[in-house]
Parts: sequence; structure tokens; C-alpha cells
Amino acid sequence: MTTGKKFYMDVVVCGGGVAGAAAGISAARNGMRTMLLESRESLGGLCTNGYITGIAGHIEGICKEWLERLHAEGHAVMKPHLPTVEPEYGKLMLEEMLLQAGCRILYGATVIDCVVEDGRIKKIIAYSKSGKIEIYAKVFIDATGDADLAFMAGAPCEVGCAEFMGLNQSVTMGFRLSYVNLEKYKQANAEWNEYLKTRPPEEHCSLIVHKEKEAIENGDLHELLSPGNLVYPMPVGNPECTDVTLDATHTFDCRCDDVEDLSRQIVDQHRKVVWFVDFLKKYVPGFENAVLTGLASMNGVRDSRRIIGEYIFTAYDIGNAKKFDDRILLHPECYDAHIPVPGHHTASRHIHHPVPVENAICRPSQDDDDHIFHPFVRPGGYEVRVNPRLWCEFPFRSLIATEVDNLLAAGRCASADYHAIGSVRVIAASMAMGQAAGTGAAMAVKAGVKAIRELEGKLVREELIKQGVPLDQPPGGYWENIRNFKGEPKITHNDYVCLYNEKGEHPFIW
Repeated sequence: MTTGKKFYMDVVVCGGGVAGAAAGISAARNGMRTMLLESRESLGGLCTNGYITGIAGHIEGICKEWLERLHAEGHAVMKPHLPTVEPEYGKLMLEEMLLQAGCRILYGATVIDCVVEDGRIKKIIAYSKSGKIEIYAKVFIDATGDADLAFMAGAPCEVGCAEFMGLNQSVTMGFRLSYVNLEKYKQANAEWNEYLKTRPPEEHCSLIVHKEKEAIENGDLHELLSPGNLVYPMPVGNPECTDVTLDATHTFDCRCDDVEDLSRQIVDQHRKVVWFVDFLKKYVPGFENAVLTGLASMNGVRDSRRIIGEYIFTAYDIGNAKKFDDRILLHPECYDAHIPVPGHHTASRHIHHPVPVENAICRPSQDDDDHIFHPFVRPGGYEVRVNPRLWCEFPFRSLIATEVDNLLAAGRCASADYHAIGSVRVIAASMAMGQAAGTGAAMAVKAGVKAIRELEGKLVREELIKQGVPLDQPPGGYWENIRNFKGEPKITHNDYVCLYNEKGEHPFIW
């Protein structure tokens, strides 16, 4: 096939999810001739096209701006923690912000190859309606989610971990329901939580999981489709007749860099979503009149390839609340690696370590024989959980690919181990990585460095602070309230750490 169009840019971003969009906005605002390539026809990735509309993580910078602009137009539900966006308008707002910044967008363009010379990517080759196109740039940012560009360029990558024999985290598919009585659901949920206070911990589960078990006993479900779930409210209608998005059903034993297994996952999810909607309508208060009005156009992959960066951010760093001079985001969230095999928990909120980890909530292992949490090995040692009053920091070095001098990665393909990426893959953190990658790329071009690793990461941090990202302050708002809550940490039945006061009250389950 002959090559058609050619483009010459300063910075090229591959992937238009939230990380890529933030990278494109940031690079363009810093004066770079910037182009963003997206294989689909809209932006926002799993947040918008995948209906994962809840914004987890520490929200600052471009992420905060995006949310505030959406909220000002009535397209976001603002909450102290986990605000939600209207996904269709979320796509349009990202597009508007990119174009206002001066970033050129190519939709329907998929990177299929690249040319590397003397340790640098010279150009990428993409397929589009124009046939093959060539795009030259000084710095490239891989925001594909799967480290596709890094893999093509020969940059070292890894998949999975030893503990789970290379399996990826379980996969879900988001969907949208209309005509939901959210007030009725919230009331039923509150009543259920009150009832649980009278029951022993081993009986505790969410209302939806309780109803799933009831449906299985009645023969209306053949398996537990979701061991946990989140219902994200949409800013449409009224609370008694509104839209929600859900990220519920799970597919297990996943290999997310294999096309045949990805196809299996998608087909499995399509069937399970229909089953789950039928179940919700019959069993869960508030969902009686629900109608499926949106099925995600993206499979809910949580991890696949990750680059081996100049620094591999670890789960130990999260538990230890580690700080870095080249920090580009603050991260106060818990562990969140979704368990790769079927079972009784959605995600593991703890890791194992041979000895107690300073700053973390630790106890001798009590789940060595739990083959759902640990299907292949008894890890032993200590269970390590994040202290909800503390936070870790993510370094700029973990965005810099090794063996390729002009390549950065942002989002879930950044350099981190299995359990660490399970935590920092969330939307706010991914957008912070994107903003840092775009800023760092621009600084590297302006400085004329041969390799991005020559750029001092603390200078990127300082530039982000100038852009209004408060990397010189503790996380505020919701997270400050958590820090100031007078209570003692307790490990709950569902693997979180929660702070309880003398009255048994808690600000949020971790």
C-alpha cells in the first residue's frame, strides 16, 4: 500500500483517552505543534466510550478544569469523591479543549508501525481513510492504554505479574440505563446497610450482591455476575427517573494483549450485561422500569502491556506513602487490582510483603488459604493496606520509556508493577500523567535534549505547579476531611481499611 499524507509535528500523542487528551492539551498549551491520533470517532476512552463515568483519584489540573467546565454546563454530577460526567458531553468537551489549545486531531487513525533510528522514533505510520500516513515528530507520547507504540518501537514492556501467572485483571463492560428511580434505590440501599449492622461480618455484602445471591437461589441467575459494583448517576432527568451507568459484570482469566481472548471477553460481556439488566429489573428496587440505552463501545480492560520506565512505580511505594522530588501527581486512593479469577471479591485492597511496611496498615497474613485472592500461591508474610490518611506520589521518571530516547507513556501503560497500576490507572491519575507527559515533552523540545531522561523531572514538577497543580500541598477537600477524621483504622469484611469513631461512624469505606 502506498503512503499518502505526511505530517511534521513537535509532539505526537497516540491515543485519545483521558490521558492522551490531557497530554495533547498540555503539549499544545506549552507552544508545541501537537497532533493527537485516535482510532475511534470520539475522545475520552473508557471514561466516555466505556461508560466508566466516575472520576476516581486526586482531581487537579486539566482533569479539574474538564470537570468544572462540564459542571458549569450541567453535564457533571459533582461530589466530594467520585464525581461523574455525562459521557457524551465529556467527549465533546475534551475535543473543545484540545482544539482551543491548538492541538490537531486525527480521528480514525490507528498506529500500525514506527521507524526507529539511533534510539529515537523518527516517525510513526498510521492507517486511516487516506491509506497509510506518516507522522514525524520530536517527541511521541504513548497513551494507547496498551503500550502499542512502545511495543512497536522495541521499548521494553511487561504484562501481568508472577503472582497471577501473567493473567490480567478481570475485565468489565460499562453500560447505560434509563428510567431508573435512583431515590428508591438509594433508600433501599440505606435500609440494607442499616440491617447489616445487626448481622455478623461474614454476612455482609452490598445490596446488589445480596439480590444476586437471591436470584441464583431462585434460578434466575446461574452465577454471581458481579461480586461488587458501582452505580454512577447521570445529570439528566430527575432522581426518580434518571440515567445511570454501571461497571458491573466481570470476565475472568484474561489475556489482554491477545486478539482472540479480547474477542472472547467482549462476547462474554455482551451476554452478561443483558443478564445483569434483566436481573436488576426483577430484583433491585429502583430498576423496575430500567431500559438498556447504551452499551460501551470499548471493552473495560484494566491492564495489559506496561512500559519498563526509568523508574518502576511499585505497590510498595503506594503502601509506604513514598514521596519523590519529580512527583507529577499525588495519589491517596487504595489498592484496586481486580482479581483475575472468579470469586467473592471484586478487587484486592491489599498486597503481601515479607515484613510490615512503614506508613501502611499491616497485619500477619490471614488469607493464605483463600484461593480466590491467591489462586496460584500462598504469599504469606504480611497483608499491607493503604493508610487512608496518607498519600503517595508518582514520579515523572515512570513516564519515560527505556531504550527509546523520545518516548513517554501516560495512563495505564506507564511504568508500574501489577498492583500499583491497579491503583493509579484511575481517571484523575491518568489525566495527571497525561498533563505531565505533555508538559515534559514540550520542555524537552524547547531544551533540545537528546533524550527525555536528560530532562530533570523536578523541573517538570515546578512547571506543573506554575500551571496551578498543587503538587507542593497535601491533597485537599475530601482527602483533607479523611485525614482530619477522628477515628481508628479497621480492616472491614470486604478488604478495605475504614476509619471508625466511637459512634461507629466512618467517612468512607476504603
